[in-house]
Amino acid sequence: MHGDHTDNRRYMDDPEIATRVPMGNGFSETKMRKSGSRYLDNRLRDASARRESEKGDRGGNSGKKRGRMFAFLTIVLLILILCAVAAIVLLGGRSGDAGQNNRAGAPDILNQNVPDGMDDGTDPNAQAGEPAQQENQPEDSGNAETSEETQDEVQADGPDAEGDSSAQVIDLGILDSPYASLMDAQTGELLATKRSEEKIFPASMTKIITVITAIEHIPDLDATIYMEEDFYEDLYDEDASRAGFEPGEAAVIRDLLYGALLPSGAECCIELARQAAGSESAFVDLMNQKAAELGLTQTHFTNCTGLHDTEQFSTCTEIAKILQNAMQNETFLNVFTTHSYSVDPTDIHPDGFTFWSTLFKATANEDVTGGEIIGGKTGFTDEAGHCLASVAEIYGKKYILVTAGWAEDPKNELYHIDDAFRAYNALGSVLS
Repeated sequence: MHGDHTDNRRYMDDPEIATRVPMGNGFSETKMRKSGSRYLDNRLRDASARRESEKGDRGGNSGKKRGRMFAFLTIVLLILILCAVAAIVLLGGRSGDAGQNNRAGAPDILNQNVPDGMDDGTDPNAQAGEPAQQENQPEDSGNAETSEETQDEVQADGPDAEGDSSAQVIDLGILDSPYASLMDAQTGELLATKRSEEKIFPASMTKIITVITAIEHIPDLDATIYMEEDFYEDLYDEDASRAGFEPGEAAVIRDLLYGALLPSGAECCIELARQAAGSESAFVDLMNQKAAELGLTQTHFTNCTGLHDTEQFSTCTEIAKILQNAMQNETFLNVFTTHSYSVDPTDIHPDGFTFWSTLFKATANEDVTGGEIIGGKTGFTDEAGHCLASVAEIYGKKYILVTAGWAEDPKNELYHIDDAFRAYNALGSVLS
């Protein structure tokens, strides 16, 4: 029986078999069928439960994996954000430090003067090349150097370095002249410059220092003298400009002052030199002495007329300084600002004669914005180009402009005179 019972239990484990086994041991067919059915149901439920459990486990594991992945990505994102913030803070700090350093070390443009870019060879007229006569510019003489290195040193350390610290009130790049200097006649302050410390040949602007030196060394300007005759041939040979006084003609010294400045009479200059110092060479020593007294280091004279000599040179700024000094003399200022002058009759000129300022003779009017041009001394040689040292009174103040050199592409043959009007009109517009 024990073995049979075991067999029955084995059969009962399989409901398919249990339905076919013979009845015995107290088990009816109906009971066997019901028992097998319940067992099958239980097994099915268990299998279903296991499958659901496995699905739940897999879903739970997947959810956990997604959660871990989300957490990981969140942490990575936070790290990236923190790194970005740290980088911004670090770069911002460096930028702030650099800004502080720049503000601490850089000049205050509003309160400090602007360098002069024009004297460093960066102006539009200079970029295309040097003026046509540049090869004839002055060579070394005395304490004035002309090498490029020395010229750079002069521009860095000389008077134009002071000019560089002056604000450029106007842009002299509008001028045709390659060299220019604009000065306040009262204070001597440079208001604008254009290669103003480069050496030039002054031509007849030389006569400014000739006349002021004569005024200072001739005691009686109203004395009458007779024009000496021996120097005229040289003036003829040089084709020098003359006022009209003839050899041996009687002349009042004061008339010679007007004759030297207005029509640029070379004969007047030679006679003034001889009356002041006995000879032109001795008088030139007085001219150079005066230049030294004015602190001019780039100016040297060899004659009193402005005729070309490679050893006679200056700069626009130093010519402006000479003119500023001369204007403090009332006699000089009266002569310099005269448009025309008439000489009394003489034996040679029984009706007398009149000469005109070379500046005013070339202008229809002298009006500029806020005022007018009141005086000027022109100059010209083949080597120097067209030059002009002029004075304008604008809104009650006097200003000096000196221009020199050959213009490369001038708008007008008399570009030096046009330049004066351009500069003074621009200045008047700024001051208005």
